[in-house]
Amino acid sequence: MNQANSIKATIGAALLNIRVPTTTPPVSEERIKQIEQSIQPGDIILETDNAYPEWQRLEYLAYRSAHTHACMYEGNGVFIEATSPGGVMRTELREYLEGRKIITVLRPAYATPQDRDAALDFHRAQLGKPYNDTFDLYSTSSYTCTALEYQSLQAMPNKMEVPVRKFFGHDEVAPDFFMEMKGVTKVYDDGSSFWKNQFTHWPVALTAIGGGVAAGIAGGGALAGLGGFAAALTGAILVGNKIQTGHFNFSGL
Repeated sequence: MNQANSIKATIGAALLNIRVPTTTPPVSEERIKQIEQSIQPGDIILETDNAYPEWQRLEYLAYRSAHTHACMYEGNGVFIEATSPGGVMRTELREYLEGRKIITVLRPAYATPQDRDAALDFHRAQLGKPYNDTFDLYSTSSYTCTALEYQSLQAMPNKMEVPVRKFFGHDEVAPDFFMEMKGVTKVYDDGSSFWKNQFTHWPVALTAIGGGVAAGIAGGGALAGLGGFAAALTGAILVGNKIQTGHFNFSGL
């Protein structure tokens, strides 16, 4: 990757990872227990984090997906995922569920227990491999979250069909595509919806619009209004993140 592309990638990642305050409550202990009681090894977890709407917008614009991440539950409170920058790794389910997330748990229609075991073994064999920044669905040396799930279902004795669609000439699988598999069952579902998820940022949006209108009236022009909108938006994000995370910054970390 040349320097210009590297700079673009860095800026893009920074924009996608801006935390925006949301009215979505943190995952409750009741919801965690429901998930723990429902989930079984081999289930696919779909997730979207309402505190990071730019990821949601990207996924929706590209694929009409209401989720932004996919991973497979291994058992004993642990799942295996491919994530940036960590690569393929094990993650504690309870630790992962902290935050303002919307979850769906899918149970693929495995033909035999051996198929499920083969999918899990495939995940284990990829542990430690890096994240695939080029989003190559068929790479065997690095993985995106959905490529890891897709390839694991192709590595079974009885392969499972998953919808594959073209995006800018490349084959891609989005998280929501796993819901279209034949015979798949939703064993837990928070009911993720792109528009409903976006609406959870209404306090920030309302503050920004109000700031823009006030500045436009006071300054007597569109330019002043635009400046007021930007200032109010920035302030709402920073103050909201401080309230929700204790940190006065854009990442909330």
